[in-house]
Amino acid sequence: MKQIEYLSKKKEVQIHMVLFLFLLYLRYVHLNINAPYFIDFTEFSLFGITFNIVFLSVFYFHYFLIMPRWVKSFNWKTALIGWASSYLLFVFLRALLEQWLTRLLWDTVNYHVGTGIPFYFFDNFYFSIIPIFTATVTYIVIHFIRSIQLNQLIESKQKETELRFLKSQINPHFIFNTLNNIYYLVYRKSELALPAIDKLSHLMRYMTYETEQNSVELQKELNYIQDFIDLEKMRIAGNAQLELIINVKNPDIHIPPLLLLPFVENGFKHGVLTDKERPFIIQITQKDNILRLHTQNKINKHFKDSISGIGLSNIRKRLELQFPDKHNLTVTEEANIFTCELTIEL
Repeated sequence: MKQIEYLSKKKEVQIHMVLFLFLLYLRYVHLNINAPYFIDFTEFSLFGITFNIVFLSVFYFHYFLIMPRWVKSFNWKTALIGWASSYLLFVFLRALLEQWLTRLLWDTVNYHVGTGIPFYFFDNFYFSIIPIFTATVTYIVIHFIRSIQLNQLIESKQKETELRFLKSQINPHFIFNTLNNIYYLVYRKSELALPAIDKLSHLMRYMTYETEQNSVELQKELNYIQDFIDLEKMRIAGNAQLELIINVKNPDIHIPPLLLLPFVENGFKHGVLTDKERPFIIQITQKDNILRLHTQNKINKHFKDSISGIGLSNIRKRLELQFPDKHNLTVTEEANIFTCELTIEL
């Protein structure tokens, strides 16, 4: 399952830095504005520095205090109150830094003495638009990105939960069938009963430890299938007619565990296994990133199980979840012959 990377604080800071660089570009390159309307870290004059302090203070006040409340419970009243709060903070900080503090320390002010309060508020309304607007847009963009990632994360967790459920369905169904087989061998007092129990212990060990992972080496899955076949052949009266053909170029390539088993299990459970003219064929091939499985068996019309559809229905759901648009499964039943063709792009 693909890992979803949530937008970290570090990347959030990087986005802010890109934003501030973009504002510098607008000031000097695109708009060619030579006035402190935008933040400018290259401006080292007294009022350039004070404006940067005011800009950043209002930007992050609006970003961290106003926008979370605005997004959580949006209405126009909240939006206007938030905007007005940031605007008043902008006016207050400029008056504090550029009219009171600079006069106290350096006997200079940014606005001439006698500037009317209405003009002061009007002029700073224009200046305050930029930090408030950029903080609003930046927060909305980052919130939107995180919302998309959160939805992807939830969807991924839901798929992972469903896959765990589907795999948990495989194990009881398989164990139920295998215990029936061993019961049959014990009932016949067959010498194969103890080896069958030993095989079952190996298979259960595989199911217990390997299937908890998202993927296993193809060779492990093939070994598992071979043990399963050996176990199934023990219960068959007469000689099992089975052709197992394996042509794998890279046995270390990874596949989801228990992916191929339902097709093999289906053939043993519903097929005629003693017909020399129609043997049960299992062919597994792998080249590059393409895995193919071909199974073919004669249908046993005298045996029908009410829960026989669990295996293939299960595997169809798993394939849709784990290999969307990267698999092709064809199941045909013709002239009493059941055929499965599966191709997966790993």
